[in-house]
Amino acid sequence: MQRTMIGKVEPCKSVKIQGFVEHLRDKKSMQFLVVRDITGSIQVTIEKEKLPEIAEKVSGLLVDSVVTITGEVFKSEFVKLNGMELIPTSLEVESYSEALPIAKDSSIDQKMDYRWIDLRDPKNIAIFKISTFIEKCMRDYMINCDAIEIHTPKISVQSSEGGSEVFKVDYFGQPAFLTQSPQLYKQMAMSAGFEKVFEIGPYYRAESSFTNRHATEFMGFDVEMSYIESHHDVMDLEEGLIKYVLERVSQNYGDVLENVFNTKVVVPTNIPRLKFKDVVEILEKEYGYKSIKNDLDQESEKLIGKYVLDKYNSEFVFVTDYPFEARAFYSMKCEEDPKYTKSFDLIWNGQEITSGAQREHRYNVLKSQIEEKGINSENMKDYLEFFKYGCPPHGGLGLGLARFFVKLLNLQTIKEVCYIFRGPNRIKP
Repeated sequence: MQRTMIGKVEPCKSVKIQGFVEHLRDKKSMQFLVVRDITGSIQVTIEKEKLPEIAEKVSGLLVDSVVTITGEVFKSEFVKLNGMELIPTSLEVESYSEALPIAKDSSIDQKMDYRWIDLRDPKNIAIFKISTFIEKCMRDYMINCDAIEIHTPKISVQSSEGGSEVFKVDYFGQPAFLTQSPQLYKQMAMSAGFEKVFEIGPYYRAESSFTNRHATEFMGFDVEMSYIESHHDVMDLEEGLIKYVLERVSQNYGDVLENVFNTKVVVPTNIPRLKFKDVVEILEKEYGYKSIKNDLDQESEKLIGKYVLDKYNSEFVFVTDYPFEARAFYSMKCEEDPKYTKSFDLIWNGQEITSGAQREHRYNVLKSQIEEKGINSENMKDYLEFFKYGCPPHGGLGLGLARFFVKLLNLQTIKEVCYIFRGPNRIKP
């Protein structure tokens, strides 16, 4: 008999189901199992006197054992779970589980030790169904914008950011790095005439940060586009992307977000854009916050998030025109004031989820900016080659998918949305 997914089981039909034992009650004359697969759960009811062989097998089970059961499904007003029960004709134990080493109330780090067990939780399965859908929506949106999907190398001879927060690897005797972002190769695509590209792929950052939003390996959504007039063109594209994705999520998973994650999708109308220097003044005037230097810290992100929610009724805000001192060497400087750059961050409910900018595409200017940052331009020679033979004006963005999912699902840490989390003190499982 062909397997029936539990979510498609109907009364008055013979079925074969397969899944994990979610709950088990072994009474004097009756046994009650709840069996779960990825689509749902169903109660299996066993009368010991009528089904002694099946009852004997069930008596040796623990929760999370894996079973195959055939039988007939009946309606029952006494069963709370979907008003149905399965009366088995056969039961095979595919795998016996030992006593589980974690529970629902275990700490997040205990759960990370046994992530494969933690992931069985239907809430966690929902996280990855939704994240799969979101990545599809992002891909669909970019393809509809005539973008080309690329897959850039993750091992490179040079650091994409020019900094020290890189993982070094021995590449057949030659020193190399795990890439911090696809930045350099996205820009190469602009020099290649691809005009608009995107990628969903991993980042690697050798950053010893122990926060709820940092990881050493994480997934990002990246975009680069040519023939822009300013960084506002890149923001226009991202604003359209955000609206499209959240509208689709609301339509397809709105009920799940409300019932499982206790949150609601709010699709933005117009995302406000505030210059960095104006944000500094706003936070000092409104909240007496004076700790900002050349970049926003976590507290200032929270405060500007509160400000735009109160003033503009927006969960999102673009903070633009950051000082050159705080941005990467490839950010284009503002003509009217070269201390600032044509750059931006997108902040969602008080947390930065995206960084972007118009890039410097002129060879001599780019080389000068590399040296201004204290980086030996000789070490960036291969990268600079991309700009020697003609390159359109361009810009792009990098969006941290884990941060996006955390904000959407109203969760506390990116550990919950990473399939397997990697941090400074975690390299297993």
